[in-house]
Amino acid sequence: MAIPVDAGRPGDIWRLHADDRPVRVKKRRKHMVVFQSDAEPARSGHGIDSGDWGHTLQRFREDLETLHAGDQAHVFVPETEVYILEIAKNEYKASRKGWLAWRTGQPPTSEFADYGLFFDPASEWNLDGELVYRPFRMLGDGAQVADSRGRQWIFTAPFSFTGEDGQRGTPAWPLVVAGDDERTKTLNGSSDNDQRAEWSVRSGVGSDVFDLEWPTW
Repeated sequence: MAIPVDAGRPGDIWRLHADDRPVRVKKRRKHMVVFQSDAEPARSGHGIDSGDWGHTLQRFREDLETLHAGDQAHVFVPETEVYILEIAKNEYKASRKGWLAWRTGQPPTSEFADYGLFFDPASEWNLDGELVYRPFRMLGDGAQVADSRGRQWIFTAPFSFTGEDGQRGTPAWPLVVAGDDERTKTLNGSSDNDQRAEWSVRSGVGSDVFDLEWPTW
């Protein structure tokens, strides 16, 4: 089942995979393979060179060294966990946006720069998956809460709270979600620090990655 791009939000950890998809190798060079989907050959040209494997989820079932132009092969996505840093706009994607994501355990630093991913999960082959973890799952993006001092805050995923003065900060717990006792109870079962710590354990990186600025994709 296709995953809508809006099913994800910053901070989400998703476990993704895709079954084999038959492709035809169009060109084979020393450091590059160009291929097309057998099902949609006119719309599915792809080229991957040796420096691009960190930027794609897809892998070949066959040994690349054995493939030649004209061969049929199979592309799949091995089970991979990623964390979403941003939902970014991109006019070349079918939905006009995509997930800027990294593999869990790999921080977006220069050491792991080749492992960044940008994709629209609904249009990337036959991608499937499940949401593994979402910080502040009980709050929708843009939810309004009141803190123990009566101040109003707007929540922005994954960890940001913005006060009425437009400044980001940390509300004073306990918090209240107006008109929703169940969400209020769940929210107060943890704290901002708890949510960040749990996310860091699950993602394998620190929550300060969301303080970084990203290029336009």
